[in-house]
Amino acid sequence: MQGIFDPQQDGTDVNCCHRAPNSGNLLVTGDDYGNVNLFRYPVAEGNQFKKYDGHSSHVVTVRFSHDDRYVVSSGGHDRSVLVWRVTDS
Repeated sequence: MQGIFDPQQDGTDVNCCHRAPNSGNLLVTGDDYGNVNLFRYPVAEGNQFKKYDGHSSHVVTVRFSHDDRYVVSSGGHDRSVLVWRVTDS
């Protein structure tokens, strides 16, 4: 998971991560900027990822559903719970 940290960040900006339990080939993170980031696993430095914004403050938890079809994220100060559908694209 070396590649989940942006080189311009100090290493404390990623708050949580979870590997897809069914397939094991995806990893999701939540960060201090309200973003949910989706990576292919394993994540090496320089890997590309998809960034999704939806929270107005830091993301405290991200989890895949048991079948890898959804990601659930919870926000800190915004106290929101978002459900994201995982697609192949």
